[in-house]
Amino acid sequence: MDKTELKVLKKIKPSKIEQEHVEEFLNKLLKISAEVAKPFYAYPQICGSISKGTWLSGDHDIDLFIVFRKKIGRDELEKQGLLIGTTICEKLNGTYNIKYAEHPYVRVKVRDFEIDIVPCYEIKRGEKIISAVDRSPHHTLYIKENLTGYKVDHARLMKYFCKQIGIYGADAKHNGLSGYLCELLIINYGTFERCMKGISKLNFGDCIDIENLLEKKEAREKFDDALIVIDPVDKNRNVAASLSPQNFLRLKLEAIRYLKTKTFPVQKKHAKNLLIEKLKDKRGTDFAGIKFKPPDIIPENLYPQIRKFAKKLAKYLKENDFSVLRYFSWTDEIKKAFIIFEIENRRLSKFKKKDGPSIFSKEVNNFLEKYIGEKYKPYIENNKFFVDVKRKFLNVETAIKHFLKENKNEIPKRISEKKIRILKEEE
Repeated sequence: MDKTELKVLKKIKPSKIEQEHVEEFLNKLLKISAEVAKPFYAYPQICGSISKGTWLSGDHDIDLFIVFRKKIGRDELEKQGLLIGTTICEKLNGTYNIKYAEHPYVRVKVRDFEIDIVPCYEIKRGEKIISAVDRSPHHTLYIKENLTGYKVDHARLMKYFCKQIGIYGADAKHNGLSGYLCELLIINYGTFERCMKGISKLNFGDCIDIENLLEKKEAREKFDDALIVIDPVDKNRNVAASLSPQNFLRLKLEAIRYLKTKTFPVQKKHAKNLLIEKLKDKRGTDFAGIKFKPPDIIPENLYPQIRKFAKKLAKYLKENDFSVLRYFSWTDEIKKAFIIFEIENRRLSKFKKKDGPSIFSKEVNNFLEKYIGEKYKPYIENNKFFVDVKRKFLNVETAIKHFLKENKNEIPKRISEKKIRILKEEE
């Protein structure tokens, strides 16, 4: 490691005291979990970063899997999983919430620890999974076997790097890299430095297959993602499927920047309104947007619905001549959700120039018949017809208001049920 990497590692690697604190709690957790799970013929297994030794200082999130026999049905697995999880919480004197993914699970809070207690089936490696989380114990085992020695700390650097640029997490909120993917990249490239060099040279659609489970052509036919990383424990899964094209580009550009500067990125935190004012001044553009209370649905459904809504509205604005340069959304998942559009102009002229056919086209008569009643008659430039037609909307707020009223079927149902407010220009 060079000086930069060692300096960062000193900051992010748990101290001996912190490691002992975590290990003491893990031993207690496993003992209690084993006692609670035993009557159900199940057993606990710690997965995730803590079990693999790749966790960062201050990050005390624990993935506790309750492993059940395959003979138990899905409904019973969910029922018993929740019962075991809540009982463990009670014995730890913690508090809990029921969370939902493919099936419900228990999230427990005990002092500085947050534990996700997730039920899964016991399967052999390579065997067909019953639920999506059944692979997790095999992921843990694979990393423990292959990410050894100095590579563990390099995995920490990779995770920290992704956190700093805001793309750590395979959930719907982040559309980024999972901890497992960060670990696999280090296994593939060997060190953090070589990982940065490798990422800087990756192209969209490239494939990384550590165990050579698939032919490259077969992998590209099977997966249509920005980056393909074949899961070493399941050749039919792309570990990088959650990584959006935009975040893959961000990762690639930040890797290039790191190789040039040898400095880790700094996490940027801006107040949204101050950021918009700054962009308006620097770029000379305008902004428009909407605000609403997010529906009470799980984050894995909420974020895709907000993004879908934003995409539909952006398309509508473009169709009505508002040049949308880019758009973004944000929510606290409880009280507020925003969709913001950066546009060239909030206001448009009353008329726009519309293209017509060539003067030699068979469509000339149809064109003339359609537009002969316009205030300004069709005219010719360079042997082509044009006509100045009246715009439907002259300002962006009117266009958004019309969309919200007349195009409700294009708004995700749970969002359409909410009161949606158009942000004023000064907001």
